[in-house]
Order: sequence, then structure tokens, then C-alpha cells
Amino acid sequence: MSQGEQLEALCALLGEETRVCGALSGVLRDEQAAAIGLDPDGIIGCLAERRLLHEQLAQLAAARGDLVSSIAREQGETAERVTELLPLLAADAGERVRDGLRTLRRALLEARGLGRQNTLFAEASLDGVGELLRALGGLMPGARYGADARVAARGGPTNRIDRRV
Repeated sequence: MSQGEQLEALCALLGEETRVCGALSGVLRDEQAAAIGLDPDGIIGCLAERRLLHEQLAQLAAARGDLVSSIAREQGETAERVTELLPLLAADAGERVRDGLRTLRRALLEARGLGRQNTLFAEASLDGVGELLRALGGLMPGARYGADARVAARGGPTNRIDRRV
């Protein structure tokens, strides 16, 4: 494969990574909507899609690394990352690769931001559930609340809730 063909392949890989990152951002938005809408099936579906997209990104990143190393080796140099390869390229080729890299970075930043939002939302939701359980525990000491929000009280009927609130 000529260097020109390798550079075309590198630009195509960067474009494919950008496309997959965009798909990941879409799934993260869907996951956020499912979490807000309390849709567990939607959340689980999004998690499965995320796993597949992460695997695709890992494969694409590995292929990119191999291609970068190959292009650098042809020039008698070593490089593992695209940024290390850029100084070795002709100006016009370097600019095309830089554009692809910039676009990929924007897509990655968007996906990371959405991932962080989802993490913060999940943590806040769990904190809220914990606060509710502590409040309910104060009203009915010794009671246990299952994942289905059913009360399993010890020592008597569950209709004797402490009404001192």
C-alpha cells in the first residue's frame, strides 16, 4: 500500500471513529431520556448498545495505531499516535489528517460530556433514593425496603407506621 493510500485509509479511519462517536452520543442521549422517564428496558438497551460501540471504538483505535506506526516506519521514523505522525507528513496531507483529528476530538468531547452528565444524574438519583429510604426507615424502624419498593417490616403488621412526622 502506498503512502497516499495509507493516508487515505487513516483519514477514513478517523472519519469512521467520528461516526461511531456520534452514534455513541446518540445512545447516551437516549439513555438519559430513558433514565429520566424511568424506563429500565430503555436503559438496559442503551447499555448494550454502548458496549458494542465501545468495542467498535477500541477496534478502530487499534487499527489507527497500526496504520500510524506503518506510515511512520515507511519514513524511517517511529510514531504511535497521530499527533506524533503529523510532523512527518507533507503540509497538505498533514492538514487533511489534522482536520480529521479535530473532528474526532469534538465528537469524543461531546460523548464524554454526555457520559459525565449521565453519571451525575445516576449518582444524584441514587442519593435521592437513599434519602427516601432513610426517611422511611425513621417512620418504620426495622423495616426493609426491597428493590421493588415493597416494605418487609419486622415485629408486627406493616400498617402501624409512626405518624410523628
